[in-house]
Amino acid sequence: MPIKERIIKELEKGPKKYKSLQTKFKASKKFFAAMDELYNNGIIDEKNGMIVLKNSPNGKKKEKKKDTLQGTVVKLTENYGFVRVEGIEKDIFVAGKFMMGCIVGDVVEIKKIPSKRHAFEGEVIEIVKEKTNAVASVEREHGNFYAVLKDTPVLALPIENRKKTLKEGDVILVDVYGRGRSHRNLSAKIKENIGRINNSEKSVNLILAEKQIEQEFEEKVINEVHEVVSRINMETEYKFRENLTDKIIFTIDSAKTKDIDDAISVEKTENGYNLCVHIADVSHFVKPASFVNQAAFNRGTSIYFGDSVIPMLPKELSNFACSLNPNEERLAFTCDMQLDENGTVKSYRFYKSVIKSCLKGVYSEINDILSGKASKEIKDKYSMVNESINIAMELYEKLNKKRIQRGAMDIESDEAYIIFDEKKKAIGIEKRERGESEKMIEEFMLLANGCSANLAKKLGVPFVYRVHQEPDAEKLFTLKENLRRFGLKLDVKKGESLQSTFSRLLDKTRNTSLQQFVHSGVLRAQSKAKYFQEPQGHFGLSLDDYAHFTSPIRRYPDLAIHRILTDVVNGMPKEKIKKKYEKFAKAASEQSSNTEIAAMQIERDATDVYKAEYMQQHIGEVFDGIVTSVMNFGVYVALENTVEGLVHISLIDMANPILQEGFRLYCPVTGKRYTIGDNVKVKVIGCDIMKGNIDFQFINK
Repeated sequence: MPIKERIIKELEKGPKKYKSLQTKFKASKKFFAAMDELYNNGIIDEKNGMIVLKNSPNGKKKEKKKDTLQGTVVKLTENYGFVRVEGIEKDIFVAGKFMMGCIVGDVVEIKKIPSKRHAFEGEVIEIVKEKTNAVASVEREHGNFYAVLKDTPVLALPIENRKKTLKEGDVILVDVYGRGRSHRNLSAKIKENIGRINNSEKSVNLILAEKQIEQEFEEKVINEVHEVVSRINMETEYKFRENLTDKIIFTIDSAKTKDIDDAISVEKTENGYNLCVHIADVSHFVKPASFVNQAAFNRGTSIYFGDSVIPMLPKELSNFACSLNPNEERLAFTCDMQLDENGTVKSYRFYKSVIKSCLKGVYSEINDILSGKASKEIKDKYSMVNESINIAMELYEKLNKKRIQRGAMDIESDEAYIIFDEKKKAIGIEKRERGESEKMIEEFMLLANGCSANLAKKLGVPFVYRVHQEPDAEKLFTLKENLRRFGLKLDVKKGESLQSTFSRLLDKTRNTSLQQFVHSGVLRAQSKAKYFQEPQGHFGLSLDDYAHFTSPIRRYPDLAIHRILTDVVNGMPKEKIKKKYEKFAKAASEQSSNTEIAAMQIERDATDVYKAEYMQQHIGEVFDGIVTSVMNFGVYVALENTVEGLVHISLIDMANPILQEGFRLYCPVTGKRYTIGDNVKVKVIGCDIMKGNIDFQFINK
């Protein structure tokens, strides 16, 4: 058998180190020539120091079998793991012997195998993409140092490149080597020694490093942006745009917002209202075949955490040239809507414009004006837009009424507002509240978003829609069963939509001890919203047509549809638009969905870190809380400030506790029980800033 085929046969057994292959095949000239040929033909590759069989012997990519699935390893224990596959509700069980030495975060291909306990189980047949930059802590045993993976504490991996400065307890970033056979073959190589984690700033930077988030832009991107901005000629732009600089246009955002995407203008008309939503014309600056477009596509979205942001676009664009800053001429994309007296959109049109915002409004200040609490200074500041605000609120009330009538859901998410000191340390947490002005702007943006999707659907052009499908039957059944245990029902009345039924349930439990349980349960029952190239409607908003048009500075899908709509308003023929954007719309939808999920996870993880840092300052203090979930390992309790912590089962005075249908922990000996929705008192006994974990202990129960 030729040496090339023997090498392939050896690699079919699993990845090998180059040195072991060299030893096996005696490092002959034929061996080196065969290896070079296999590399050049794309048949073998090197991953984390291991030689792997990439393709079939003829150099063609292996065809994916019909009974295989691709997913991500999300959990790993001593004896088994779970793989999450998009489109499948429950994670797939994989026995340890079938894991091929995977770690959490690896993308794998699995085949289905029969199961007695599940619909089916999985067997990993290929590691498609290995996770890099894994976070680990250093432990020492019998004089040897090991990397214990944060996501998989059961794995203690020998460290290949330990330095004398390494200490037990250090946090390190590692790459993991030796996948392909068994977890016993794994080892770790240190990429960076972070040291001790004692504050949120270090912890969040670690999260970003683990997720390989680029915080800075390449020099070529910055240089390109500078050149593009310097070429803008406003006199030329006026020739091709509608001049709206004499209209009363203003923005409303939080006080700290620097990347202002949207502005509004609103007037009463003979038949109702004229509402214009003016959006930063980012697509004019970010062209398809540019470095900045590639950077924006790769990032997909700006990432917001604490009081920081990793922008999708360089600040010269996001905070200055594109941002609709007050008293500055800005290029905009306007959605101009005519509404009747009831707030129904009768017609709309999109066009390019030049605007000049006369004021940067602040949510909290406008809320004070609306509630009658504003100072004279605040009233004077808004005097020039006072009439517009009154008209806007009048229109919003009608839009909100229509929203309620159509059954759009309003789920309380208990979003936290973190307060920092000058050293970026979390010193306060409050539940973020939405005032009337926030809801008003949200409603106006929903209208413009809906119009953009409606236009694309009517024309039949490629687009990036925001879609949200109905919950599936299994999720609804689970929700109904959970509600039944608390005497609640999800019964659809005759002539009522499922969304309206959900809304009644949400309103019924709002501001009660069951709010978090019910609202999070309803949220879990929903399908995941995503971006898609075909219109499928938005179940949660109860809208037939929906897209994201209003935030192109911070979301790539918005920028993508601005690019498409620019050709629409410029009169490009429909067939040409189809040919130009069909593949782009699909790619932008997939990338935007993926980057959105990654950004949301980072933002959640960072928020947990900030909460742990804040609560560390309150160790030993007692708080009132509500039981939000119960597990066989303990009880989760949420405080009024949105902080959630665990009372571990070892700290609960129960003998042989029983978990009753996932909603109550019960002790048959003492009769003690903890049920979701119970009001309890807890003491803070520990915080792990790096992991974002908070430990509680029950008081007086």
